[in-house]
Amino acid sequence: MPFALPRPAVLFLLGAAVSTWMCLAMPVFSQEAYYWTYAQHPDLSYFDHPPMVAWLIWLGTNVFGDGALGIRFGTWVCGLCTAWFGVLLLRCFGIGREGQSTWLLLGLAVPILAMTRFLANPDAGLVCFWTLTMLALWRARSGSLLWWSVAGFAAGAAMLSKYTGVFLGAGGICLLLFDEPMRRQLRKPGPYLGVLIAAVVFSPVVIWNAQNHFESFRFQTEGRWEAAKFGGEWITQLLLGQLLVFHPALALLLPAAVWWLCKRAWSAGRSDARPLWLLAFGLPLPLYLLSNSLWIQVKINWLAPAYVPLLLGMVVWWTERAAAATALAAAGERVSAQRFWRVAKWSVLVMPLLLLFTPLVRLVSSGHGSSWSGWDQLAERAEHWEETIDPADGVEGNVFFFAPDYKDAAQLTHGLKRLWQGAGKREKIPAIPDLGEPTLAQNVIGLDALQFDHWEDPKRRLGQDAILVLPRPTQRQAMVDKTRLCFESIEKVERVTIQTLGIDLLEADIYVCRHYRGPLGKQ
Repeated sequence: MPFALPRPAVLFLLGAAVSTWMCLAMPVFSQEAYYWTYAQHPDLSYFDHPPMVAWLIWLGTNVFGDGALGIRFGTWVCGLCTAWFGVLLLRCFGIGREGQSTWLLLGLAVPILAMTRFLANPDAGLVCFWTLTMLALWRARSGSLLWWSVAGFAAGAAMLSKYTGVFLGAGGICLLLFDEPMRRQLRKPGPYLGVLIAAVVFSPVVIWNAQNHFESFRFQTEGRWEAAKFGGEWITQLLLGQLLVFHPALALLLPAAVWWLCKRAWSAGRSDARPLWLLAFGLPLPLYLLSNSLWIQVKINWLAPAYVPLLLGMVVWWTERAAAATALAAAGERVSAQRFWRVAKWSVLVMPLLLLFTPLVRLVSSGHGSSWSGWDQLAERAEHWEETIDPADGVEGNVFFFAPDYKDAAQLTHGLKRLWQGAGKREKIPAIPDLGEPTLAQNVIGLDALQFDHWEDPKRRLGQDAILVLPRPTQRQAMVDKTRLCFESIEKVERVTIQTLGIDLLEADIYVCRHYRGPLGKQ
């Protein structure tokens, strides 16, 4: 890039500091709380995702507790590893310090990658092991069995993180077909050893699916196509979303970088394998998801791992071309190329600074389907009302909690555990899911509740009382009506309003529900 950057080590430490700040300052989001509930039930895999995110959270919370740092520690480590693996790969590509620093800066400037540094979700592990697989395979071109083993482990770990890790196989096949040093490896044991190790690493997911009627595989494949309908709504939404999560200025430069990589891969051939490698791991997944988005919704974060090789390709492009503005001018951009380039480079520099202010999301009212504020207070009020009805029969654990969807149920579970820990009531924290006072989700009224369906059968709670915590109650009267059919009686006992600095962040109703009859349609 045409401006001086600090040395890679300085930018790496700066990135680590920014990531630490984000991990500590951001609220725990609903989806993170859901994955935290995974970690409370260690398993080989889970209904809607492979287990890596749960294993990382389990490790972090056992060391640092159930707060934000414990939940995100594994994400933080994965983010640092992604950044450093990218630096090492650029070194292998012959890219100097300026290019390595550019990559580290882009890792903070591109929101979809920056989020993998501080949000506990499957993308953090996927992106980390995707990058390590690329690095290991490049080193394995020499025939090193050690690096083939590392590549196999990393590919398997990527699939343990998210099923889209399977697209590493598409990139690997492309390289074995078109890269001469890799094609020669087919006569050696390296590739086969790597595939074997990847299969062994991924085997917990296969075992879990075999034990559970392959429902996770079916959910992620045929389940997503049940309501498929051809149209332009989803692809438009996906493309517009990428402008935001990738970085608007960089998104406009990306097609020129990909075009340059394609031309370079075609013309350079054996003399420069780098473009082929970056395209092999950067294009198959986006092309597949773009085609899918003509029929089904593709979430904007699903492209995250492909952006690692594409950004590395952009760094190679910038390094190889003295002035990237020439490509814009040749492409017929109406805006001044030089002016656009200045805006682009400064926007890249400003974006990491904006990350420092994102914890202000704590002052934003929670929207539909997601909430991140007030759950400690809601858990405290729910526990208060549970204690008012629990002495009725004198049996501890004869009351259960539930919420209207799996995300709210996860936040409530997290808030209750933190409450019990803070009060020193460790005897109320169930070491085994069947003990204590469980939290259920929409499966209480007979709706599918993803992984919550595996943890607690609502019919085991027949005859018991319950506490319903209902966030955003004005949007959920239908939930109240259905709940009324599942209990002998329900009574709203309190409306809780969560405020910060005079701003209403979340509103929730608490109901006492008497004598559970069973889920609708399953009595």
